[in-house]
Amino acid sequence: MSEILARDGADKAIGELPERICRVLELAVGDKPLEETLGELLGIVESTSQTGVLGSVLLLDEYGKHLRHGAAPSLPPAYCEAIDGAEIGPSVGSCGTAAYTSEPVFVSDIASDPLWADFRDLASAHGLRACWSIPILTTGRKVLGTFAMYHREPREPTVRDLALVDLVIQTAALVIDRKRSQDALGAIAAIAGGSAISHPHPHNRPGSAPAP
Repeated sequence: MSEILARDGADKAIGELPERICRVLELAVGDKPLEETLGELLGIVESTSQTGVLGSVLLLDEYGKHLRHGAAPSLPPAYCEAIDGAEIGPSVGSCGTAAYTSEPVFVSDIASDPLWADFRDLASAHGLRACWSIPILTTGRKVLGTFAMYHREPREPTVRDLALVDLVIQTAALVIDRKRSQDALGAIAAIAGGSAISHPHPHNRPGSAPAP
């Protein structure tokens, strides 16, 4: 009976998908904190899944070397803190490897997969047994971060689990890219403003002659 109710709830969530994606975009346009916006997006995945998915988004830093916390509303906070700032590489769990290779990484059993050698005990301590990670890319294939789907038992991805991946990745890319563009413009404006104060136009200097 519980499985039927869970399936009905997931089916209802799928039916509400367009409305919920619009909500995510509204948060982005409304300049809400990035973690809040991405958390809303992850909530769509978690409520639609029938297998207890725990979603996570990590953001690649400006140097392209480390993954920083983006959003993970259902993962243990201690786990999120422990992996925050991890350096990407060819064998750095699911997310670190996905960001490094720009390719999806599906680990169905963390306990036995060599990619998780350095993080296996950490994951086990928090009851995490499987992790599938997909890089979040711009249209030019620049890595912005990763979207991960964790499970508390070894599990292969199902068609239903993967059905939303493309939509989630595309939406996440739009949201993250928009936020970073805004931050970059803000930094440029601040630099330009500081330059104007340090080097005022000659006509605006105290005591300068008025323009003819």
